[in-house]
Amino acid sequence: MTMQFRELNAMSIKEKPIWLEGEREITAILHRLLDKLKQKSAAQRRRPASLKLNARDHPCLYRNDEASYRQWYFIQSLRDTVLTIKLNRRRGIYDPEYAGARLELVDDAEALLRRWLNRPAEEPYHEEWGRAVEARVTLFANQGSELIRRPLRVEGKTAAQVVEAFAGIARYADEGLTLRQLSARCFWGHSKLLDAREELLRALYPELRLSARPVIVHVYLPAVISGVLFIENQDTYLRAVQGMPESAQSLALVFSAGFRGSAQRIRDRDGASLHYHSLSDKAAQQGFQQWWFTECAAPGPLWFWGDLDFAGIGILKALRQRFADIGAWPPGYAPMLTLLGAGAGHSPSLSARTEQTDPGWTGCDYADADLLPAIRREQRFIDQEVV
Repeated sequence: MTMQFRELNAMSIKEKPIWLEGEREITAILHRLLDKLKQKSAAQRRRPASLKLNARDHPCLYRNDEASYRQWYFIQSLRDTVLTIKLNRRRGIYDPEYAGARLELVDDAEALLRRWLNRPAEEPYHEEWGRAVEARVTLFANQGSELIRRPLRVEGKTAAQVVEAFAGIARYADEGLTLRQLSARCFWGHSKLLDAREELLRALYPELRLSARPVIVHVYLPAVISGVLFIENQDTYLRAVQGMPESAQSLALVFSAGFRGSAQRIRDRDGASLHYHSLSDKAAQQGFQQWWFTECAAPGPLWFWGDLDFAGIGILKALRQRFADIGAWPPGYAPMLTLLGAGAGHSPSLSARTEQTDPGWTGCDYADADLLPAIRREQRFIDQEVV
C-alpha cells in the first residue's frame, strides 16, 4: 500500500483522477468545500474553506472496512494538489488515523477542482444582486439603497427575478393589501416571504398602504354573562363551552391561543375579528363587541386560565397590557396548585417550550403571591388540560 501511495503521489494529478467518478462520498466532500467558498467573496475570506471528517457527516469513513480505508487512501492522494490535511492529535487511541481530521482547500486549487467537478465558478450573489437593483433604481425610494444592502435569495430564482418581484409591489401600493396578500401576489404565491420585511418595504415605498392582518378571536357567549374567562389551550376552551368546569358556565369564554390575545391591535376594530361559537347567545354579541372594542364597561370580572408554567403566567402578564384588570382564575388554578404540591407535574425539560423565562412580577396578586412562588419552589410545570 505504501509503495502504491508513493507511486500515485509521484504522478501528476493535475488531470482529474480516474477514480473520482466512482467515489461519490469523496466527490460530495469536494463539492462541500466549493459550497463554502460561496458564503464569502474572495476579499472577505481570511481562512481557506475547510471541513472536519466526523462520523455524523461522513459515516462511510467510519465503518472500519476495506471501503473506508480505500476512501482515506484516495483522500490522501489529493494532498497538496487540492487539499491540505490536518490530523487530529487528540483522537482516541483506537480511532482511525483520519478521525476528526480537517480538510482544507489549497488556496490556488479552486479552478482545478472546479474543472474536475465540471462546476464553473458562479458570480457572487451579492454582486449579481447589486447589478439587478442598479438596473431598477428609479423605481425605489432612495435609489434602492436599502434593497442593495439586504439581498434576498429565493430558491430557483435569479437575483434579477427577485428584484423584479420587489419592483412589482408598486402595482399594489394603493390597494391596502395585507403583507401576506402582497407577498403572495408579487413573489410567486409565497405568502410568508415578506413577513419580516415590512420595514424594508416602507423604505422602498414610503407611500405603501398595508392593512393589518386581523387577529382571529374565538368566543363563546352564554345567555347571561357574569365575567370573561380567557383560556390558553384549545381543548380546555372546547370543554368549557360544553359546561366543564361548572364554575365557568356563566362566563364568556375567549380562546386566547397563547400570546395571540395580547397582540397590540387585539382591541381595534380593524385589528381583530371576533368569531362566535355556534352555541353562543346571539343577543349577547353586540354588547360583548362594544366592550371588546372599548366602547363600554366590561360585563364582569376578567380572568385568565392557562398552563401552570412560566409561559402561561407570561401570557397573563402580556394580557394585562391590553385588559388591565385581568387576573389568574382561582377555580382553574387551585386544583393545579394542589396537584403540584402533591408531587405531580413535569420537568421544564419536557416542556415543548424548553427555554421558558420566569416572567417576574405580573401585577396580579394571585399569580405573584401563589402561582409563581409554587412554580419556582417545585421546579415543575402542570398543563391546564389536567383539570
